[in-house]
Amino acid sequence: MTMLAAHPPQHPAVLETLLAEYRARTTGSATAFRRSAAVLPGGETRNVTYYPPYPVILAEGHGSRLLDVDGTEYLDLVNNYTSLVHGNAYPPAMAAAAAVLTSGAVFPSPHELQLELAELLAARIPSVQRVRFTNSGTEASVLAARLAQRATGRGRLLLFDGAYHGSAPPLLADGPEVVTVPYNDIDAVREALTEDIAAVFAEPFLGAGGVIPGRPEFLRAVAELARERGALFVLDEVQSLRNSVGGEQTRLGLHPDLTVMGKVIGGGMPIGAIGGSEELLRLTAATTDGGLAHSGTFNGHLTAAAAGTVTLRHLDAPAIDRLDRAAHRLADAITAAAVRVGIPATVTRAGSILNVHFTPTAPVDAEQARATASTPLLGALHLALLLDGVYTTPRGMINLSTALDTDSLDRAAQAYANAFQRMAEMEVTP
Repeated sequence: MTMLAAHPPQHPAVLETLLAEYRARTTGSATAFRRSAAVLPGGETRNVTYYPPYPVILAEGHGSRLLDVDGTEYLDLVNNYTSLVHGNAYPPAMAAAAAVLTSGAVFPSPHELQLELAELLAARIPSVQRVRFTNSGTEASVLAARLAQRATGRGRLLLFDGAYHGSAPPLLADGPEVVTVPYNDIDAVREALTEDIAAVFAEPFLGAGGVIPGRPEFLRAVAELARERGALFVLDEVQSLRNSVGGEQTRLGLHPDLTVMGKVIGGGMPIGAIGGSEELLRLTAATTDGGLAHSGTFNGHLTAAAAGTVTLRHLDAPAIDRLDRAAHRLADAITAAAVRVGIPATVTRAGSILNVHFTPTAPVDAEQARATASTPLLGALHLALLLDGVYTTPRGMINLSTALDTDSLDRAAQAYANAFQRMAEMEVTP
């Protein structure tokens, strides 16, 4: 599945102005990046963190603020790609993780902290009766795929163009056992969902593909069609779980066979999980004859279990409602600011996760989103925001946190207005 470009092309005028300013303000980052490039391929160990000419090198974060190695402070609108729903170094979560370190963070046995997080997930998500932990969302997706293949006796997987379920086989678009169809297109699903498909993997919205919401009737039809044809319906809620107490599935009226989880459930620590029925998850148990072998030295790491439990307990319905209202307000402000200076822009939104698109109408699938992402506008916007002290993603994605207060949101809205004004003055166009 092709994501939006991590670092969109930039207009020559922007390179002559914004990049010159950027280099002047980030000399410490430039030095650190040269050192990094001498030992890490490309100077990074996570592709999505790179953008030209080099990324800001961050040193620390607290709440809604980030600090780089040059001492520059930024308002954080990334929150590590949705995982930090309460902001950076959330004190209750960090205290819970720190307490674990004094008594042992990993053991060759089950632990009560793993049990507490699993019980909490099962209590929040109606479709989840049993939970199996991994180290990341990627690992959880792979486990879900293996489990679906074992449960159905089938080999192939149906995925959506623009989706992202991690960076490992068997969930890559060019994999031999993968069929890819357009998002929000039920006719394409109906045609592709043949008797050799083990599972349909879907996100409630295309996260890396531009935060494109799935039409509720589309997602419900996909789930129904999968079951009619003997395939599992797997809902990837790695990003979307933060948008409702029970995940997007409760809001959409979905009951997936398997749910893939990660990011927010670790409270800033690395973790992943799958959840589903007792019958399905029984196949992963050591006590099941002929079951699916699944182990991992750090599965359900106790720092992640402790921090995640605290994070989710504090992510209650009122907190989620405040996030949703803040996102709605910011989306409206960004759109209005673009309109005022004659720049065509829309903001897609799923709960507290947003994405800016430079198009007069919102894209409904990944192909439309990629077309707008290839313009110079996103690159210009990203640099202008950084120079105004707002840290966001090169592809236009925004992830809010409960640490953002009204003043912070006003500052973010003004930074977007300032950026659009600069872009209009430079005559940066699609």
